Amino acid sequence: MPHPRHLALGRRRQQLLLTAATASSSLLLAAIAAGSARFSGSDEFLAWALPRRLAPKSRDVGRQAVLDKVAAEVEHQDTDSRRKPSLDYPPPPPAASMVWPRGLSWIAFAVGIAASIRRRLFGGAEAVALDPALPWAVRLELINSRRGLRSRARSGPQTFRRMLSDAADTLEEVPALLVTVAVLVGDTLRQRTRSLQPFRRLGEAEALLFTAGKLHLGMDHSSSGTMRLLGGDFLYAEGQWELADLGSLPAIRLNSKMIRDVSDGASRGGAAPVELESCSASSLGVERALHAAFLRTGIYFAAAASGAAHVADAPSATVEALKRYGATLGTALQLAQFREDLASQDTALCLALAAQESLERLPRGTATRALRRLAFRVERSCTQSLRKLAESKDSEKQQRLSKDEVAKLEASLEKLYLDPDVQGEMYRPESLDGMGFRRDKVSDQGLQALINAGLGSEAVQASSEPVTQWPSREDGGPKAALQASFRCVGKELMQVNARLDGASLAEPATSSLVREEVLRLFASGGKRLRPALTLLVARAMGASDAAMEEVGSLASAVEVLHSASLVHDDILDASDRRRGEATVHTRLGERAATLVGDFLFATASVLVAELGSLPTVLLISKVVADFGRGELAQSAVRFEAVDYSLEDYLAKSFYKTASLLAAACQAAVLLSRPDLSPDSKEALSCYRFGAYVGLAFQVVDDILDFVSTEEELGKPALADLKEGNLGAPVLFAAQAGALSKESQQELLAVIDRKLSTDGDLELVRRLVQEGKGVEKSKELAQRFVALASAELNCLEPGEARQALRLFAEFVVVRTY
Repeated sequence: MPHPRHLALGRRRQQLLLTAATASSSLLLAAIAAGSARFSGSDEFLAWALPRRLAPKSRDVGRQAVLDKVAAEVEHQDTDSRRKPSLDYPPPPPAASMVWPRGLSWIAFAVGIAASIRRRLFGGAEAVALDPALPWAVRLELINSRRGLRSRARSGPQTFRRMLSDAADTLEEVPALLVTVAVLVGDTLRQRTRSLQPFRRLGEAEALLFTAGKLHLGMDHSSSGTMRLLGGDFLYAEGQWELADLGSLPAIRLNSKMIRDVSDGASRGGAAPVELESCSASSLGVERALHAAFLRTGIYFAAAASGAAHVADAPSATVEALKRYGATLGTALQLAQFREDLASQDTALCLALAAQESLERLPRGTATRALRRLAFRVERSCTQSLRKLAESKDSEKQQRLSKDEVAKLEASLEKLYLDPDVQGEMYRPESLDGMGFRRDKVSDQGLQALINAGLGSEAVQASSEPVTQWPSREDGGPKAALQASFRCVGKELMQVNARLDGASLAEPATSSLVREEVLRLFASGGKRLRPALTLLVARAMGASDAAMEEVGSLASAVEVLHSASLVHDDILDASDRRRGEATVHTRLGERAATLVGDFLFATASVLVAELGSLPTVLLISKVVADFGRGELAQSAVRFEAVDYSLEDYLAKSFYKTASLLAAACQAAVLLSRPDLSPDSKEALSCYRFGAYVGLAFQVVDDILDFVSTEEELGKPALADLKEGNLGAPVLFAAQAGALSKESQQELLAVIDRKLSTDGDLELVRRLVQEGKGVEKSKELAQRFVALASAELNCLEPGEARQALRLFAEFVVVRTY
């Protein structure tokens, strides 16, 4: 691994380093190849060329005897001599003694290290970064991309860290080729004064989304399924945040549709179900194999190429040409993997030629030639495979494609990727300072301020409005009062419910499984509190009828996003009941449920992107990133009560619950009042209002898990506790001083053994009651509600503001 300072050299010094490393490695590798060509086996060559301690063991019986003898001699050495380096070598074969002096063995070893370093820095021997057809600026961006992907891999969970790291280390892999295509398109279209960094970031986002899809498609019923779900969600969130932070609305919308189509196509009944054993043209037929290859790989290259064109503000004709290039190149790459299938190779060859033809509209230059070279490599590979297949006996049984079939093939592919994109200008999100737009110290400090306010003892500003008097149970109770308060947004709420009937959401799906599950999920209704809250904020801001239409679309997206998170949460929590019905994964399996959740996540992203408000897109993308962070935090602290504080619990609750409500409230302000700054007093106050309500909501959820029945909850009581998700009541009871020392140790012991003994659940319930965990949790929830109500003072008095205050107070008194 090169020293970090070598990666931070200036442009000129990096170019010199690249040239020197390439030349020296090539010469030394050539020397090794010349020497090794004189030996009958590579194992014999390595055993002679390397010092005895480093020589690998041969699998051949004859050569193994020599190495066994050497190993026996080493075994009889004393301990001190083992620590000293040995320079003894096995005797070289007579024919090689004249061409390979013993002293060059260490040089061979050094060459191996040099090759490893070069691979680490630039990629494999055939790495794209070393292609002389690439401009220097592109090569340096690819090196920076490798470093960025490795850094991102280190920040992820341990279990899938290696996968992303490997993708960064091999520039021949699809993720790195996606970065290459994006950077090359950017270098072709950009103004010379413009940096290539935005195009590299776009390529990295595509690489993250592709790797996330592979993780989710690889899920099964094994023990690795949960970590693949966590890993895929983490990478999806990172990729979507990268796109939002980049600020290109067309690229965001294009990628949202891409994720939706991929998850739909991979589901049962889709164009490329993951259960297929082979997607070759001979197995599926040319047209279906084409569609499957496009959804597996081609769609990502189409998004990378056309997305880079959008970032460069290229004209629509150029965007379509590059989308055609990416789609044909990526689809050809997927089909070219079936080397023994003549139909697949023939189809891939046609697509590679079409990819080269689609570049005719682009300006001529080094980067354009490099794009053409990528397609030419696929063409050359397919030509060689076809030549070998033509010489085989089985070739007579297989037919080549006719001209009519090729024309039909290209027309079929165009139907898949020629979809009109929305136009929009690049936005500069770095001008936004609120915590809802950031993922840095600003966001962390804002969250800590929210937590400190909830756990603090300072007096909260009293509301100027009277305390709510709830109706009696005979009159419907608090639920009836809440529903009555929605009258001011009744029309809009009915329109949202009509959008959420499932039919319109399932319309883009081609998979019968996805359609059925979307209809089933939204037919059950749910509380629909989040859409109502979003509409109430807009009404309180004085939104016009046109603005309320947009906020209605936002409210629908918020509910879809929430439903998607529930599908994935049920898998992670191993929940078998939700709203009184069997969860998706218990009926269909983890992989199918994961793809349904991905479809819903992407559908919500499409709805938000179609609003045309990039600050809103950034807010919702931050929510998706928070979901991933919350899932990781929860999975890491199951059955942990000692090193898991109330602050940690509230941070996790913000990521999983409150972040969505906060972003929905602030986005509603921005859509209602375009004249207001995203960082205006009203926008930030509404964000904090949603955050406080969300935190109170989660605390009350944990209380209800202790005090409510299965019929009231729609799921088994104490389900979260059984899965090791410790809520506020348990954490309050486990605090020092809440219980006697003996009782506290007993509580911690029960949690430590994961409630595995009969009677442990009742014991925890009794100890929580003894430690007044429920009472303290109610006080915490009430304080969050008071903080939320205080944030509403900046809004104009009226029916909507009163409804928002009643909404916050309802959170504490609800029983479901």
